[in-house]
Amino acid sequence: MSSALIISLIIAVLVILMSYAFISQTIATRKDQKKRLLGALKLRSRDFKFLLSGFPPNFLSKDLSVLVHRCVIEVTEQLAKLEPNEKLHAEELVLYKKQMEEAQRRPKDAKRAKLSNPQQSKEVKRLLQELNKFLIHLRKRGSITESQHTSYETQIKNMVVQLAVDTYIMNAKQASATDKTRLAIHYYTLARKLLAKESGSQNYKKQILQLNEVIAKLEEKAQEEEPQSEPTEFSQASEKAAQDQWADFEQDDETWKKKSLYD
Repeated sequence: MSSALIISLIIAVLVILMSYAFISQTIATRKDQKKRLLGALKLRSRDFKFLLSGFPPNFLSKDLSVLVHRCVIEVTEQLAKLEPNEKLHAEELVLYKKQMEEAQRRPKDAKRAKLSNPQQSKEVKRLLQELNKFLIHLRKRGSITESQHTSYETQIKNMVVQLAVDTYIMNAKQASATDKTRLAIHYYTLARKLLAKESGSQNYKKQILQLNEVIAKLEEKAQEEEPQSEPTEFSQASEKAAQDQWADFEQDDETWKKKSLYD
């Protein structure tokens, strides 16, 4: 065998080995990319599911509910393509599409879900913060327009306001149920002040009138309980306790609105 033939064979073997190494590396890279993409999509899917399951039924506005459903459907479709043998993706697609259709049929003026306790209010507020961050991400990515973002942002702000009002009212009712009339008045007054403060961007007239009626009745009751109409030591202590209890809540609310809603 001539030296030229041997050199040719060696070169051929080296080319084959290099080609094999390149193909193996390409396959490994694609597998790694697919693995990373799957991980990112599953993490995103988990976050969307967390938002969908975390809010009480019909708490989110119609527009926001449809938006979140569209996003989770988009992610689930991508997962179904990457994992075609995973039956769960197909089942979830059917479920989320059905839920989105129900959200689309819901009247825009449908009655908003009421929260049951202050702890639930704090959890829902945290979810609204996460949703707001997600909307900012969509705007930067170009998935929604500036005008759409502004509309969604306004809806979230209104929900934050209503959330605080609902929490005050819940505590007012608890105070009233235990005959702490002055404390109940204090909570109802906080709710009314907040609605009056935000009434420029939203019509809260009906709620304010309802609160006026409730406060007036409680004032009459307080006058019967305290004929001299001077705040008792107990009522003063109760009001201070109420202020201390909700100082952190109001501070968190204002900080979030400044940093997230208006950035």
